[in-house]
Amino acid sequence: MFSIYRSIRCSSLFSESHLLKLCTVGVLVGAIPSIQAQAEENRGAWQLSAGWQDYSEPQMNLKGPELGVHWQSRAWGSFTVEADAHVGLQTYNSVPSGRLDSVLNVDTRWRALRASTAQPQWQYGLALHIHANFLRGTTSLGFGGYDRLSTQVWLPIRWRSDNPQPWTVDAGWLLWGEHVSRLSQANTRLQDVTNQQRKGAYLQLTKEIHTDMGEILPYARWTWVDDSDVHWVSLVGVERGTYEPRNNRLQVGLKWRIR
Repeated sequence: MFSIYRSIRCSSLFSESHLLKLCTVGVLVGAIPSIQAQAEENRGAWQLSAGWQDYSEPQMNLKGPELGVHWQSRAWGSFTVEADAHVGLQTYNSVPSGRLDSVLNVDTRWRALRASTAQPQWQYGLALHIHANFLRGTTSLGFGGYDRLSTQVWLPIRWRSDNPQPWTVDAGWLLWGEHVSRLSQANTRLQDVTNQQRKGAYLQLTKEIHTDMGEILPYARWTWVDDSDVHWVSLVGVERGTYEPRNNRLQVGLKWRIR
């Protein structure tokens, strides 16, 4: 964003109440037994995960633990459909605007993949990612903020090694992205801003380990998205250029499926 917005945006702290946060995580955790019991049903395979996410921009950082639920359909010929959902309570830090704890973060990813007929170890397809930061509250330096929503379409590619406990490499290229900053929630005199994102990439490594208790899959994922386009808005009668700055996201953790 333009500097006058950046201090507001980096302090953007629009989060749900603590009750909503706890209820959201509670629903996720409460679903664990039924998910495990249904893991081998014909509808597909379920996995659970626990990990850590670290999201960084030039003047702000969000990091903290997250829980995940993952689903993969049974193969329909050469096609599969997959979905991931992560919920985390993170810590916000920014030198200009201060600190806020227990920020609710929700990420979902949806993929449709097709295996190559010539080389079945390779898959490719289309993916939809949605990220939401609910940054409501007041920081240690007295800043308030607004929520942020990012919607992205990716081109995913996957390679899986051909052995009993395989490595999986996932990569993707951003085709299109839209980031919405609801500035009006921080100040009714401000306009909401929508920016377009055109450049980004991700890389994920996963190792499948078979044990007597089930499958354990440690993973590490890195995502990069470049500066967005510039959107011009009016602030107190003055036109200002705003943009969504480049960001990096690191996620590490363990997935597991109980036998």
